Amino acid sequence: TGENLQVGDCIIGVRSTGLHSNGSTLVIRRSQQLPDQLLTKLPNGNTLGEEALIPTRSYVALIEALLEAEVEIHAIVPGTGGGLRKIASDKRPFTYRIHSWIARDDIPPLFLFMRELGVTLEDCLKTFNWGIGEYLFVRPREVARVIEIGTRVGYELVEVGRVEEGE
Repeated sequence: TGENLQVGDCIIGVRSTGLHSNGSTLVIRRSQQLPDQLLTKLPNGNTLGEEALIPTRSYVALIEALLEAEVEIHAIVPGTGGGLRKIASDKRPFTYRIHSWIARDDIPPLFLFMRELGVTLEDCLKTFNWGIGEYLFVRPREVARVIEIGTRVGYELVEVGRVEEGE
């Protein structure tokens, strides 16, 4: 529920498989400006349309595994529908400091291509999930365990930030 969110909590990002539904309109709009539209080849060999159709990862199995292991999750925030800005949705006077991100090679090719087409980094972070589809907020002592459990059930997680005092 987020009610236990507190200063000192760590923010863990869960890698996405690519596009979530919120970014599809922008991808379609941009693809219509290209000569081959959704058949445009990306550097990885897939077409723009193939990349856009990669199924959205469900995070249910991850959350189930964490709950079964009795991990104390203080908050869960999806990485779409506002993207990175959504981590600051709690109205208490907190600062959400992002100190790292996934490697550039781990950002889905579709997003990198959209960036090459001129989509701003700000739009990539707020419209797309820019490679992080879910955020988990946990105490620092839980970080290693969360990453280990997540890895065991097939997810890639990385600590990306921390909750600090102040607005």
